[in-house]
Amino acid sequence: MSEENNLNNIFISGWGGYKELFPIIAQKTDFYVPFIAPIDVIKRSIKKGGKTAMGWSTGAHILLKYAPEYIDKWDKIIVIAPFSDFTKSFGSKILDAMIRGINQNFYSTMNNFYKRCGIKENVKVDKKDVEKLKSGLNFLKTSILVKGIDSSKITVIYGTNDRIVKNNEIIQILKMFNNACYIEVQQQHFVNEKFVAQFL
Repeated sequence: MSEENNLNNIFISGWGGYKELFPIIAQKTDFYVPFIAPIDVIKRSIKKGGKTAMGWSTGAHILLKYAPEYIDKWDKIIVIAPFSDFTKSFGSKILDAMIRGINQNFYSTMNNFYKRCGIKENVKVDKKDVEKLKSGLNFLKTSILVKGIDSSKITVIYGTNDRIVKNNEIIQILKMFNNACYIEVQQQHFVNEKFVAQFL
């Protein structure tokens, strides 16, 4: 647990969403990068409950998949760029191409993905994570949200310039999670950390 996190805030990042992308949030939360951290560890953290559970992209999907069962244990749930079915935004063929790209040119493939997210700085990626990152892409090919929940504890944040998650997916999420608060920002898939951190 981070030094400042005595309220049990958790942040489940996106695919390849290392701590250096969210230095402020990483200090204030128990921070998980999906597939780098085992999914069972993340699920246990969700089950535990606390003040704020926050997820970005794939982390938002995972949070919405497992948190409804434990909604009473959380004060609030914040999801940034969530989706119900990633293949509705990024087809399976594109995900397969990314897997091939990771095998053939790891650093270039990762850098291209980060640029598409709207991340300007160079992200340090570790080649030892290749297999875990590939398992994440395979997860995204098959994981679908099938059930929502009616709760005012949930806030959905979406960047209108998102080039990863399509707007139709946000519409679907808002249908599934009735009564959720919706905040739209003029940003890309990677939403400014300072803006997001104020919700902790």
